[in-house]
Amino acid sequence: MSGWPRPDEPSGEISLVLDQRSTLDPKADLRDGLSAVARQGSHLWVANDETTSLERLTLESGGQARTHRSFDLTHILELPGDRGEMDIEGLDVENDTLWLLGSHSSARKQVKNNATPAEAQTSLATVEVSERRRVLARLSTKTLLDPGGGRTDQQQRPAVLGLGRGMDLVDLLADDPHVGSFIQSSTTGRPIPGKDNGIDCEGLAVAGDRVFIGLRGPVLRGWAMIIELQVGDGPGLEPQPIGPGNRRYRKHFLRLHGLGVRDLCRHGQDLLVLAGPTMELDGRAAVFRWRGALTSQAEAVLPKDNLHCEFDAPFGEDEDHAEGITVLDDGRSALVLYGTPSGKRKTGRHAIKADVFRLST
Repeated sequence: MSGWPRPDEPSGEISLVLDQRSTLDPKADLRDGLSAVARQGSHLWVANDETTSLERLTLESGGQARTHRSFDLTHILELPGDRGEMDIEGLDVENDTLWLLGSHSSARKQVKNNATPAEAQTSLATVEVSERRRVLARLSTKTLLDPGGGRTDQQQRPAVLGLGRGMDLVDLLADDPHVGSFIQSSTTGRPIPGKDNGIDCEGLAVAGDRVFIGLRGPVLRGWAMIIELQVGDGPGLEPQPIGPGNRRYRKHFLRLHGLGVRDLCRHGQDLLVLAGPTMELDGRAAVFRWRGALTSQAEAVLPKDNLHCEFDAPFGEDEDHAEGITVLDDGRSALVLYGTPSGKRKTGRHAIKADVFRLST
């Protein structure tokens, strides 16, 4: 760790109080799997990647976010399969519209602590694919808050790309010369798991009809990727031709010192890029600024010198992995929340501390 910049000191903290139960495991602690955050006025929308729900908290004076409401997405979206997490890794909100992004990743089975050598080898040879993770969705927050209210237009109905209905993002990228081989291995025909530098979507930012999707993996010789889509406001999320040769996506490459994208966040006409290790590693977590991202109309290749580092977030050994970022209402500071949090971040039975950092502009 001697070669990495020292983490910056936060300017403050906000305590998130999550006192509702998980939709999949009532005994689980929602604080342990926080994966995404987005602010909507005085509210924070938060996701835990091991559930099928979204959580909403209300920001209060004194550095707390309370009044936890949980929204089970199985009542709103038609999820394939009988059970399983959605692995939500990205959130964004514009006005009364909330967007969510699944990881789209496959997962290599974990080795249990008491596994025999044979059991460990079997686990490490097992790759699981879930269609529940392959989702980009647009929801009305008014419909979430009042599901029995009248639906007067298409914008109030969920619009979905994925979940086993037609082409999804993985299908769209399957033949891409940069990421296609990570989606499906040319030798085995199986996808490369996200934690093995395979396809792994972990950042989301939306500006009008432009959707930016940050990839934790793959990272290509130190270059991270952001996929940009353009979608309409109708009942579907059909990507439109915006790339070279009428390709239905743009690709942006960012030199993030070998790190992958862990989250994205709008700040004016810029994108804040929360970057961290691609695979199951402890290491540097930092926020970089892509200036003018929302005014650009072309594919970008951004070397290190074109990306301003806003701050370095703390990280620990097997804990405190920065997972989500959102700009607070003052417009000059950002909140960062952590997955696999250290014990010192937890207080009482339900509260967890997130850090606040000052932004340069």
